[in-house]
Amino acid sequence: MIKNDSVIDPLHENILPKWSPLLGVTHHSATQLLMSDGPYFFRYGELSQEERRRIPGNSQMKAGVAVGDILQEYYADTIWKINPLTKKLMPYANAKKGNNKDELIKAALEKFNKYIPTEPKDQEKFEKYQNEIIEVANNGFLAMEKLGVDGLYPITCEEQISIEQRITDLLLPYVGRTDFAIGGVRVDNNVTDAPIPSFIVELKTQWSKLGKIKKNGERSFISLHAPATPSYNHVAQCSVYAAKYDFKVPVKLVYVTKTGYEIFDSESSSLLTTSELQKSFKNLNSIARRREKIFGMFENQTRDNFIKSCASIIDPNWDHPYAWHGIGDEFLFRAKKLWNFT
Repeated sequence: MIKNDSVIDPLHENILPKWSPLLGVTHHSATQLLMSDGPYFFRYGELSQEERRRIPGNSQMKAGVAVGDILQEYYADTIWKINPLTKKLMPYANAKKGNNKDELIKAALEKFNKYIPTEPKDQEKFEKYQNEIIEVANNGFLAMEKLGVDGLYPITCEEQISIEQRITDLLLPYVGRTDFAIGGVRVDNNVTDAPIPSFIVELKTQWSKLGKIKKNGERSFISLHAPATPSYNHVAQCSVYAAKYDFKVPVKLVYVTKTGYEIFDSESSSLLTTSELQKSFKNLNSIARRREKIFGMFENQTRDNFIKSCASIIDPNWDHPYAWHGIGDEFLFRAKKLWNFT
């Protein structure tokens, strides 16, 4: 076992397993746990952080970031961002709060337009989403108005939260970032305090899909409507935020598309009740526990042998519908070489 020197309080000092530096992973996240074991292990075991950053993005992801930025800059009192000197997340006051919505959208579009599409179909989506971002953002404003966030204080975005090992009995802590932590201010004996949020908002954007080529050669697109029920993966992500506050803070899952929005909470969906969120969190813990046991089997080996030994008992899941899509030819070749599929 090794100590994590970034923790200052010796009473709550995290102890990381021996395999942690071999794998280069110091925490769990819902996003990582919801990936198939093979693609997860390749990205976070075989690849370095620098190499992961070279994995191509896509227009849907960039458009989602654009809309998230627009809404956060309009509503947030505080936004957590990377400190350029320490390279760590820290809170910053949001000087753009309440700025003109059209100006925020314009600035986000200028940033989005700097993205370079990775292939022809991505180029078509990129061109389509330049207009769709405006529609999705405006529906995002309507959703936030429906939630009644105007006037609530404080509103904090992208806050890094953690759940320590002593809470879950896992060998690594959880780390996550909340889209919106809304309100929570209380006044006691003339002292203003914000112990926990009033509720948390998890934002999901969905974008038009490629359709068929028309007779005139133009590409058609299929507009998506907000789903009738939340997806399992999105509920699982919400469960981590709920677990952070011992399931005492409601989590609202908001879907936004060009055609409208849908808000799910414990009243509109049984999947977001306390009991179901607790089940989802337990399921994530089971995935984490299984992976930790695999890694622990080989932690006394050299890094190269550790990677090969773990890969030998992990299913790469080549048939997964999207896990290996868009990773790039260079990295796909390396993955197949790791699992002896070349």
